[in-house]
Amino acid sequence: MQHIDPDVLALLALGEGVADDADRAHLAGCPACTAELTKLSRAAQVGRSTLDAELLTPAPRVWERIAEEVAATTAPSGVASDARTPPVPRIGRRAGRGWAPFAIAAAVVGLLAVGGLAAWQTLRPAASVVVASATLDAFPAWPDATGKAVVEESADGARFVRVTLDVPEDREGYTEVWLISSDATRLISLGTVEGNSGTLPIPAGVDLSVYDLVDVSAEPLDGDPSHSGDSIVRGQLSA
Repeated sequence: MQHIDPDVLALLALGEGVADDADRAHLAGCPACTAELTKLSRAAQVGRSTLDAELLTPAPRVWERIAEEVAATTAPSGVASDARTPPVPRIGRRAGRGWAPFAIAAAVVGLLAVGGLAAWQTLRPAASVVVASATLDAFPAWPDATGKAVVEESADGARFVRVTLDVPEDREGYTEVWLISSDATRLISLGTVEGNSGTLPIPAGVDLSVYDLVDVSAEPLDGDPSHSGDSIVRGQLSA
């Protein structure tokens, strides 16, 4: 059985309408060609799924390698050919396209490699560094409570604080995290945490040399957004 040319299968996978009646009839009865077309179609679909990502420009050596591979398949070998008449291709429109499978395969590989790298760079989390931390000490009403706050800054300049607590989780109301100025006259609410840990963003422009106290308070469900005055733990940030 003569199977469908690999370059035709590759073009079909890319959505090109190059199949004739003979190709369609062959696909209907050939599991091998059908499986190969399915595999190529999935590869093309993966490649297309990364087109919305910010793609990287491949290094010049990638295109040089592709050009070398294509040239190697079309250059004359210098070896005397067989005097016998070569077999006539099954369908004349495919003659002269022997290089196409190599070029298409190289293009698909390049697409997947570049697209996969771009997708990874888009999805991976931005690296962050610790810029300050504080040990959170208990207030008299919560003698057994302890905690820690760590401020991290991501590569894009965004800052956030990770708070971990050791305090009974069956407390009433909710738990809120604050930044308080050194003289305790100004405060900024960062938000609430569920349970005994949470990560909260720090608003842009907040000067941590001024708002250097991290406070965690127990807040009643009374609709009042101000600090309840019932601090669980508090600590001073240091680099």
